Amino acid sequence: MKKRFLALASFLVFLAASLTAQALLVSAAASLTDVLTGLKADAEKAIGMPIQLNFGGSGTLRKQIEEGAPVDVFFSAAAEDMDRLDAAKLLLAGSRSDLLSNSIVLVGPASLKPAATKDEVAALLSGARTVAIGNPDSVPAGRYATQAFASSGFDAIVKGKLALGGTVREVLQFVQSGAASVGVVFSTDALAAKDLVVLYRFPASSLKTPVIYPVSTLAASRNAKAAEAFIAFLKTPAARAAFEKAGFALP
Repeated sequence: MKKRFLALASFLVFLAASLTAQALLVSAAASLTDVLTGLKADAEKAIGMPIQLNFGGSGTLRKQIEEGAPVDVFFSAAAEDMDRLDAAKLLLAGSRSDLLSNSIVLVGPASLKPAATKDEVAALLSGARTVAIGNPDSVPAGRYATQAFASSGFDAIVKGKLALGGTVREVLQFVQSGAASVGVVFSTDALAAKDLVVLYRFPASSLKTPVIYPVSTLAASRNAKAAEAFIAFLKTPAARAAFEKAGFALP
């Protein structure tokens, strides 16, 4: 109940900010914060209307939409959350695109030596006081982290050590502040954290599902044409270059 209240409260703050003018309401994964914020002005020119960006864990954003939040565009960090909205017929038919891909990495302070083998990763995790990951219930990076731990045989090592963040940015803050020894985030978030180093890059083979970022217009959108124009803008050479610069891969 508390989680649902906090999810709704965060959206209401976002919605209140958008009521001052008609705007395209875009709910996007927290790992897209920097790149979408940087593209916002050009996107507004392209679609001809203001854009309000609401960032959070993809699972939290999905729940807001399921509970009736008037979102126009959902840009998720996982296919799973988009699949659930699709199954509930909450997406505009034919508007979904798999736009980006990413990977997950173990990050920590520069005082730690990067790992080259699974045994060295195991040693890092064994020596860690606390390991930060996103909450798997709402943060895709956390789901991917648990998949990687399980497939690599690290479950027993991290048991009792996990600190769960509400977004990947919160996981970074745990490690940056010293509250956690190491953390698992998307590689793009690690690029933005200049005070941390990548200790290990988990191979795609360690994940059950690929790290795909789908985007779609919502069926209940009141600005469907603008939403489609926004998604089209995200596929332009300029936007694609910005995504690549931020470290995202383009399928």
